[in-house]
Amino acid sequence: MPTRSPFGCRVCGQLISTQALSLDGLFVCNRFTPDGRAQRPMTLDIVECETCQLVQLGEAPPPEALVPTVPWIRYREPEGHLDSLVEQLLDLRPLARRALGTGPFEQPFLARLGGKGLDIAALDIDTNGAPGRYPYLETWQAHLNAAHLSAQAVQSGTFDIVSCRYLIEHTSEPVAALRALRQTLNPDALLVIEVPDSSKFLAARDYCFLWEEHSCYFVEETLRRLAEASGYRVLTVLRYPGTLEDALVAVLTPADAPIPAAASCGPSSLFQAYRDHFAPARAQLRSKLIGLAGPGHDRIALFGIGHHAIMFANAFGVADMIALAVDDDADKRGFFPPGFRVPVVGSDRLLADERITTCLFAVAPHVEGRVRDKLAPLAARGVAFHSIYAALDNAITKDLA
Repeated sequence: MPTRSPFGCRVCGQLISTQALSLDGLFVCNRFTPDGRAQRPMTLDIVECETCQLVQLGEAPPPEALVPTVPWIRYREPEGHLDSLVEQLLDLRPLARRALGTGPFEQPFLARLGGKGLDIAALDIDTNGAPGRYPYLETWQAHLNAAHLSAQAVQSGTFDIVSCRYLIEHTSEPVAALRALRQTLNPDALLVIEVPDSSKFLAARDYCFLWEEHSCYFVEETLRRLAEASGYRVLTVLRYPGTLEDALVAVLTPADAPIPAAASCGPSSLFQAYRDHFAPARAQLRSKLIGLAGPGHDRIALFGIGHHAIMFANAFGVADMIALAVDDDADKRGFFPPGFRVPVVGSDRLLADERITTCLFAVAPHVEGRVRDKLAPLAARGVAFHSIYAALDNAITKDLA
């Protein structure tokens, strides 16, 4: 693995020169095509800052390189904890009257605040793209800048609660984004930052969660460091557990004075193990799937074609062994996932294909039971089911080096 040239950490600004986890042969995960035409591969370098331990992309793709080329790319984020979160925020600020949401995942949160009597508003951005371009998360995060948020404050005033859910991990300049968000806050307001916690997938050595759209991979301590480096006091960090990753919610308020920088942490053994495990695991998994795929590479199906599945197939170099890419989302039907040799088909095709002997699941654990029920005829004829997620008991990567 090569050592990167030094560059500044996205949170603490210190130079990073540690060894990277380099993943090559990747493609932008939203680049579904109708004809499977060749795309330009890219390499992602994932590094850890030896000063603050933030795991991050060495070089993030520019937003314009990530704009979807199909109109139906949409993601979902957890909502089950929002009732509890709203109650805790209103306990902290019982006199709050106005709330602002700053991204595409805010409506469930704002609706709950509206139900409590608050006036709610959403950040206004232009997501109209050029022909064949459909701006989404890469465009939302790019609007977390001083100029746009200053204009928002002039137009709409300031707010008692401002929420930014599942966007900060996308920006290549998270400190600048949080500083810009301050313009939308009343003096004693709450800024609510929600991000996925990366500690579980790092500990499980799961590489599906790496993504060209995530510039930063936060854990609780690095989220706190981000807040303090951006000029905020951390009131609390709330954790809402999930099977594969938890949701972290930092509740912040503007600091009255600069907060001293935290001491250097040094490199973590967690990321070093994650980085060093990849190359042998990739070689072993590819060897394992070559055997399962058979001489015609026609025996493995992959069910659930989202960005986790696409990262799994391309990072591990096994996309060529997938005989059926299966998803019951009608929008995806007939499109080739990036890097795959086959288009997406529905589960009816999977049930009818008697060549398949292994089915890999790339679906959330709470959904897997329903998928198994749907595919019960496959189990009855001896098809083996495995998950792509390393933390699960039935993971295809289990027992790799």
